[in-house]
Amino acid sequence: MLRIRPHHILDIVRNIGNKRPLIQHEYGHLVHTVTEKIIRDPNVLCELVVRNDDICTPCRMLNKEGQCEDILAQLEEPVSKQEYNDELDRQLLAFLSIEQGTIMKLSDYLSLVMDNFDAVVSICTHPKEDRETRRTGLRNGIEMLLH
Repeated sequence: MLRIRPHHILDIVRNIGNKRPLIQHEYGHLVHTVTEKIIRDPNVLCELVVRNDDICTPCRMLNKEGQCEDILAQLEEPVSKQEYNDELDRQLLAFLSIEQGTIMKLSDYLSLVMDNFDAVVSICTHPKEDRETRRTGLRNGIEMLLH
């Protein structure tokens, strides 16, 4: 089972759909490893969390209290990545009517996303991110995993 943030799933699926290479990030987090697990088993059970997850655990930006110290400098006003991601995940879960800590198959989560696709794309497209790139990558990734 994966303990994972809802937006991390969407970022990974977008990356799969955009055919981004699987390489370890310089921060040491495990996006590449979790991506491999998702590709191998699109029905993997996921605990949907609003906190640092299996991806974040070894990241060098994670402090001893389990909080991300990274900053999203690309935004108009730089903000804490921890605060930004926590709010993003709360919004996604609330919109999809999912409680924090829910355990569900990844494929079921992706089916919910597809049922609410345009709204989910709007919620999770980061400022200064190309909306169409996210949209296309997410759609392609979901189709690759669910079919």
